[in-house]
Amino acid sequence: MTGSPHYGTYHHTTREQSETIRSALRVAFNEAFACINHENAVEKILDAGCGLGFLSEQAAKFFTKSSVIGVDLFGSKSLPEGDLKIAEQNMQIEGLKERVKFIKSDIAEKNFEENYFDLIISNLVFHNLGKARYRAYKNIRDMLKTGGFFVIGDFFRPKDKETLKGLFSTSFDKGNINQMPLQYSIMILKK
Repeated sequence: MTGSPHYGTYHHTTREQSETIRSALRVAFNEAFACINHENAVEKILDAGCGLGFLSEQAAKFFTKSSVIGVDLFGSKSLPEGDLKIAEQNMQIEGLKERVKFIKSDIAEKNFEENYFDLIISNLVFHNLGKARYRAYKNIRDMLKTGGFFVIGDFFRPKDKETLKGLFSTSFDKGNINQMPLQYSIMILKK
């Protein structure tokens, strides 16, 4: 399959603005991935709220020996253009369809066994979950292996950061990311 992947348009932006934002996020997430790359082998990755696969692609390209499972409701209010088939086509375009799989699932529910993933990633998802995000944070912790990492980019309220720091043993918070509002940051959390 040829062409360019289509990862959708962020709220209140044009397609061009969304591409500019994704360029900045590629850099920021690769820096976050580089911070954890030396600690443990990353083989199993979960992209919680994968949308059309943007972050799944980034993780698969950075962790070249990994397999990625992306879960999403596909077609939710926050990404109405979300479609499992488009996500799969994006991975085919990127040459990653053998290593990246997608499942329609709710991240606020437990869908995987405990201590399964080496790395769980997410971008711009949890702020859309309402109070269910606190249950989802706990599910993420449970699905991570001891020593595994949760790398999450989102708009955080103080209570969210407090909750996350209570669930995980260490954290790193990187804010001031080019093209993103001040409330956005990427947290690196370790179980």
